[in-house]
Amino acid sequence: MSALDVPDLRRSGAVCASWRQAHKAFNLAALEKAPCLLYACEQYGPNDVAFYCPTAGATFRVPFPGQPHYKRGFTFSCSGGWVFTTDEVGNPYLLNPLTGVQATLPPFKTIYDRGTYYDDHGKHVWKANPDGGGLDSYSWARHDLYLRVAISSAAKVTECIVLIAHYPDRRLSFARPGDEDWTLLNEHTRTVCDVLYNDNDGLFYILYARGSISTLDLSGPSPSPTSTILPRMLDVPRFCDMYLAIGPSGQLLQVWREHKDTPAWDGYTYKDIMGGACEGCVDFAGENDNDVKSRANDIDEEEDAPYQVDTADQEIDASQLLREGIDMPHRLLHEVATNEILVFEVDTEEEKLVELREIGDYALFLGLNSAVCIPTTDFPVFEPNCAYITDDCTIYSPMLRKDLGVWNIKKRTMQKLAGVWPNLHPWLHLPAPIWIMPKF
Repeated sequence: MSALDVPDLRRSGAVCASWRQAHKAFNLAALEKAPCLLYACEQYGPNDVAFYCPTAGATFRVPFPGQPHYKRGFTFSCSGGWVFTTDEVGNPYLLNPLTGVQATLPPFKTIYDRGTYYDDHGKHVWKANPDGGGLDSYSWARHDLYLRVAISSAAKVTECIVLIAHYPDRRLSFARPGDEDWTLLNEHTRTVCDVLYNDNDGLFYILYARGSISTLDLSGPSPSPTSTILPRMLDVPRFCDMYLAIGPSGQLLQVWREHKDTPAWDGYTYKDIMGGACEGCVDFAGENDNDVKSRANDIDEEEDAPYQVDTADQEIDASQLLREGIDMPHRLLHEVATNEILVFEVDTEEEKLVELREIGDYALFLGLNSAVCIPTTDFPVFEPNCAYITDDCTIYSPMLRKDLGVWNIKKRTMQKLAGVWPNLHPWLHLPAPIWIMPKF
């Protein structure tokens, strides 16, 4: 039975009494209770994915219909057990990986300004400067179009609303499964960093690059104007990863995540982040012994340290592979790590952010998913006051790094996920591993 995928495994318990008894050992009921990790691995081939359930301590095989993994773009996890993914061209659809149910969404060419930008194969050509001696470069819709996704709750998938943040300009569009076109929201919704659907009030929440937050009601026949509940918190737009989440007491949380890129420094220290906030808008908790002294010092140290390159990654013509539309799922081209995660409570009355170093017996789950916060007292496999992260940095799209780990919010230290759960299969780069709240 361990060789069966999840849909077949669920049905196997109805075969006979002995099968039903064996079926109980897999504890499938645990899958719906806490976040699981969905990822591609060589062991399961190009059309199946691994589904790791930390609460059960087991990995399940799940069919992932469509093109092979190396021809997939980013996959986003949404509420209700759905994932938002695309075909090879870049046309999106919803999939419940545990049940196999799919729902079609409008094609990508109906998204604002993308109808002529990409060709019928989902490719855009950036012509090289003829005097520069360079090569043409390519952009693919499946890799570069979609940024964030949120889905409203509904009894039927055809009744839900899918809100996407996308290029150009990090704007917002929405649609329902079965619609012919995406509907673009007003021009004021630009530089979006994250979107969240709140079951408590039925509203979508939108986080912008300067830390401002607005709400959006899409439940009526036409979208209502956005209502700003938090003004901008930062002097200039920041394109680090930023998230919205619902906290332990139902409060709204805003999370900032910084990366550093080796060998070239491409991240900010805690001091840098403090210096970029609008005066009086952010209450920082203050530095501790884990803080580096300054960004300038780090740059000097990094320049003196030799960069270690994996021999398997040498002499790879990345540009040629990208021109052919092929990804490199086995290659680690950039060594990028999260170097800072800050968690803030959103105070809408005082119109400011308050940094938290304690979220109690709860854990956050961040990445290409709708951020969730769960009680660790119910799930002791997860460490309290920690953020479990997967890689979602798109700077080097479509080639990702394996930046997955557990961030201790109080100590501000990182532990690699492979060190926490060593029984995971080695994952591929595409599609990036994601947290998912499963639903049968």
